[in-house]
Amino acid sequence: MKRRFKSTLRLWIISFMALLFWANLSYSGSAQSNSENGQVEESVSANLSIQQMNEEAALLYRYALEQDVEKVRGSILRISNGLEHISFEGQTTVEGIHALSETVVEVKEAAVRIKSDTTALQQASAKLRLAADSLANPAKPLWLQYYKIIKDDLQALSLAANQRQNAATLLSRYAALEEHYETVRPAALIRREPYEIAQLDAWMSHTKGLTMGKQPDLSQLQAMMIHGEELVNQLFGREKDESAFVPFVQGPDRRAAGMLITSVIVAALSYAGFRKYRAQQQGIFPFRR
Repeated sequence: MKRRFKSTLRLWIISFMALLFWANLSYSGSAQSNSENGQVEESVSANLSIQQMNEEAALLYRYALEQDVEKVRGSILRISNGLEHISFEGQTTVEGIHALSETVVEVKEAAVRIKSDTTALQQASAKLRLAADSLANPAKPLWLQYYKIIKDDLQALSLAANQRQNAATLLSRYAALEEHYETVRPAALIRREPYEIAQLDAWMSHTKGLTMGKQPDLSQLQAMMIHGEELVNQLFGREKDESAFVPFVQGPDRRAAGMLITSVIVAALSYAGFRKYRAQQQGIFPFRR
């Protein structure tokens, strides 16, 4: 009887300890799951805020084109207030955040003097539109579409230098290049390394100095154009002379060509094996020294 009691007591103790252990594991797993879910929800919330800012920036740009001052000011106020609640952790660099903030301030200032300078408001709104989109759509941002525009500006400036155009023409060509570059610069700074932007900034500054002189150094300006094309290709993620070389087979055709080549090789090997098998069956062997 006493032995049975001890056995029962031991069984109850073991069961109780097992129950405590299971409860502890369940609580730990639940806490970890809640923590992970909290992190996911926070990340989704940050993305939604960035997406909302992107949508608001698109509206603001449309209002600027329509010259609707009241809607522009209301929109930029909502964006400015929203920036305080957006988490940029893992989204961009400190330089990218600073570039976005500067663009918001630029739109605010342009909205104040819209009656005297509507073009400045449209340009500032375009900068903010591209910058917000660069945050919301890192895979295919809109600012990459400016590649051809800036390349055309470079070619126009290079052609003017080769044709030895006057200083006014050179300065006009540079001004067009500078305007387009400044439009995409904040968006590019959000996604590119700061040193890449710094290199292009230095190039732009030096090139501007060459075009502003009464007697520009055309030979040096021509040399600068070559370096400028390399920097622009780097900024937009394009390889040098990328468009000059087209793959022999592209898209689905490349896969079909690979399968065709593989089939030919397999058929040739199979035929050679069959010939060797027949030769062995007929008592014919390849001559070896």
